[in-house]
Amino acid sequence: MRIVSQRHRTKFYLSIILGSLFFIAIGTGVLYVFINSSSKGNLRPKEYFMPIFSLGVYLFAFYTVYRYFKNAPKIQVDNDLISFNKETFAWTDLKKIELTGKRSFQYLIDFPMEAATLQFNDGQIKYIFDDMYENSWEIKSFLKQVIIDKKTFIKTDNQSIDPVYINTDFYEIFKGNQFTSLRGISLWGLVGFFVYMILTNEKIPTFGLLVFFTIFSLFWFLGHSWLMHYFKVSTNILVVKNHNLTWRSKAYRLNDIKEIVFETQGKMPNCLR
Repeated sequence: MRIVSQRHRTKFYLSIILGSLFFIAIGTGVLYVFINSSSKGNLRPKEYFMPIFSLGVYLFAFYTVYRYFKNAPKIQVDNDLISFNKETFAWTDLKKIELTGKRSFQYLIDFPMEAATLQFNDGQIKYIFDDMYENSWEIKSFLKQVIIDKKTFIKTDNQSIDPVYINTDFYEIFKGNQFTSLRGISLWGLVGFFVYMILTNEKIPTFGLLVFFTIFSLFWFLGHSWLMHYFKVSTNILVVKNHNLTWRSKAYRLNDIKEIVFETQGKMPNCLR
């Protein structure tokens, strides 16, 4: 039995794309202002450093790609070995394993993310970050059954829930108002400010400026909306929906939920995991 990791289409690849586009947009905007001012011959002394700043921001775009692939390597597991990219370890060399817990996801700053932790006899520690893989649940289930419990791996198959059954059930809704939340104010306040500045400006914005505002606003919208979920609960089902990304909806049988955690990460809002 061999399981190969599958990087998450949105939480991994989309995060890389949006992060890189964000830095590229800033770098391009700064470079455009520099070239425009230079062509008019009215550069101020401090503006001579703008190309250096722009280059630094472009490097952050490349760093985003590098760091994500570094934090989420290709993982393969079977009954004898586990590999992270080209690094391979025998299960006999495993010293300690923890399937849950917050671990530092290294990026521009370190922030905690749910992960499995594997410590080997040579002192190396490897993390399997849940959100970075489509099938992290399958890998962790394999680790639990085969490595910890010493049993034969049996793939869990949670049957899908009939949409008709979901839509006809009675729910208690826990939603709130996004426009009075700190995240909602941050999202719509900044986007609204950009729109107001463009509409009330007597001069027509340049194409480069419009592209910058569009890319930044899209990044800002998706980045905030990705975390703006609410949920509703019946006697049998938990349904998770999104305030702005209305097409996103996931339903779970309460009997299939193994663990529930109420937590606060740093200064972030309270959340349910």
